[in-house]
Amino acid sequence: MLMSEITDVGDTHKCAYEQCECWISALDTYCSEYCADADDEREIEIQCDCKHPACNLNERASLRMILDEGAGV
Repeated sequence: MLMSEITDVGDTHKCAYEQCECWISALDTYCSEYCADADDEREIEIQCDCKHPACNLNERASLRMILDEGAGV
């Protein structure tokens, strides 16, 4: 990649593995080897197991409960 092709190194985007919820640097494709391997193998899963906080099912459920309580739901 040429330096002229890099538009803004501060940009972020979602990990390329469809099931992953991680946001990563514009210069990266995957947040982990797990996601790269899972995407290469075209594994179909209901959740990502990259072990990052954004994909941790327990942390996501806790955050959802906190947000719901704050909204008065």
